[in-house]
Amino acid sequence: MEIKNCNEESGTWGLDANSPASTHELTIPNDLIGCIIGRQGSKINEIRQMSGAQIKIANAAEGSTERQITITGSPANISLAQYLINARWEEDWNAYRVGERQLETTGKEERLTSEVSGMGTL
Repeated sequence: MEIKNCNEESGTWGLDANSPASTHELTIPNDLIGCIIGRQGSKINEIRQMSGAQIKIANAAEGSTERQITITGSPANISLAQYLINARWEEDWNAYRVGERQLETTGKEERLTSEVSGMGTL
């Protein structure tokens, strides 16, 4: 994930706590953007509402494996939005990993049950 900050008023990169509005950019892999957007935009809209930041997600460029997220607002709004995006991504990633383990375990149990039931009467 790549992170950039731009002060809209001065056009300079970096954090400026005195600036009323600045822009923060994140680069997210395409295969992770769905967990941030949510079904019908529910998750990103929740992040927008909670943080008070304006959040724009660019369409994927042809052949690109990443999406650009631009967050605009006060430093506090941007910081909260970034935190919520990271938390959402981590939550989804952890759920995916747990689900993957459950599928793996379920698959082994099903194979074992099939093998035992296929043996017939002992």
